[in-house]
Amino acid sequence: MRYVIEVYREHDGVCGSVAAESCGSPRPFHGWLELLALLEPPLPEGAGREGPPHQESPDAGWTTPRQEPPGGGLTAL
Repeated sequence: MRYVIEVYREHDGVCGSVAAESCGSPRPFHGWLELLALLEPPLPEGAGREGPPHQESPDAGWTTPRQEPPGGGLTAL
């Protein structure tokens, strides 16, 4: 699929229009997320997500704090 994308920078972000070769009229967007949504292929009728949505565990992305040895890691000479 081919797209013609016109992007303009404004004081509050980007805006513009997207025209696909299969769709005659350009569709406007305001912001990067709207642009990405316009570039996503449409889901077929009746299609939905398979299974439950992905959920991360509550501690995802966290690391265990490093344990310092007694004395704060200093060694006596």
